[in-house]
Amino acid sequence: MDSQFITLAAGCSEFRHSLHRKPELSGTEFSTREALIAELKALGFEPQTFSNHQGIVALWPGKDPSAGCVALRADMDALPLREESGLAWASQTPGVMHACGHDGHMAILLGVARWLSQRGERHARGVKLVFQPSEETGNGAPKMIADGILENPKVEAMFGLHGWPELPAGTVAVPDKAAMAGVDNFTLTLRGRGGHGAMPHLTRDPIAAAAALILAAQTLVSRKTSPLDPVVVTFGSISAGEAPNIIPETCTLRGTIRTFDPAVRSSLLADFETLIRNTSAAHGVTPELGWLDACPPTMNDPNMAVLARNAASEALGSQNLRTSNPSMGGEDFAFFLEKVPGAYFWLGLGMDRGPLHNPRFDFNDETLAAGIAVFAGIIANYCKSA
Repeated sequence: MDSQFITLAAGCSEFRHSLHRKPELSGTEFSTREALIAELKALGFEPQTFSNHQGIVALWPGKDPSAGCVALRADMDALPLREESGLAWASQTPGVMHACGHDGHMAILLGVARWLSQRGERHARGVKLVFQPSEETGNGAPKMIADGILENPKVEAMFGLHGWPELPAGTVAVPDKAAMAGVDNFTLTLRGRGGHGAMPHLTRDPIAAAAALILAAQTLVSRKTSPLDPVVVTFGSISAGEAPNIIPETCTLRGTIRTFDPAVRSSLLADFETLIRNTSAAHGVTPELGWLDACPPTMNDPNMAVLARNAASEALGSQNLRTSNPSMGGEDFAFFLEKVPGAYFWLGLGMDRGPLHNPRFDFNDETLAAGIAVFAGIIANYCKSA
């Protein structure tokens, strides 16, 4: 790897630590935005901000505005989780931490900004650096798209990365097509008739109905979907009742469904709603289903995936390229890839980092240089093709 990226990463790690100390939840990334704006202005950028969210766009103009630009994206928000890392730069905000590595993503993109500023070189195509809020709630990308960030100049291709503890540190995996699953979250309330726990025959028990539904829903995966189609149906929350001898009036379930194929998704959601109706009728309860936070699958453009993989090979050496299966996790970068061709890839953090969304997780500073180098290579390869 070129030593310039190692030098850039050293300064970016300090900035990452400052972000890690002050994490902010989706929609509240106020101090994060101000810190990024100050850094970008010091580098000569004129950051664009927005009135309805905390996102930032920093444009490195090209010589020919009509040639469009390439965009790189980093997410900004943290998670509602109490940090237990014990690090010197651990979160100072109770109950909030950067457990998904977005502090590292921002530090890498800032490193790219410093690289552009130091080189001073301009191609025909420009570069847009997109700092996006509210990834964890899935509505940050749609808001930025609605605000027109893919225009003026027009974004012709877009790339993003995610730190990945499952891969060795400093390696990169670029999926050919499917990278992350589509997400359909739901809330389901079953309304029955409460009563005494010793007289269940006089009630319509929503907890019993919920138990039957949770078990039956797994047959949608094992018996209604081809084993060759990746699908997940998870119930992550169940809430009902206050006392051991009272059957409650309601039981509320929350969960998520993950798919890749649009036809499989459509069929699965229809079967899920049919199962809810039939199970509810059998138990004498009334269902109220609400769909929340839908996000499409993250699908790479094959040509852009090749470009990103070549950039990684040139920057890090072919020995640091890896293959990886698609993840059933969701990612609102998918909304960008529905509008423009691009690629989303994984930057290995090392398998000793702990899983994402864990209270002891921390982004690996030693991989910042690799992330900056790959993004820089993508810019060079894409812009010189104009």
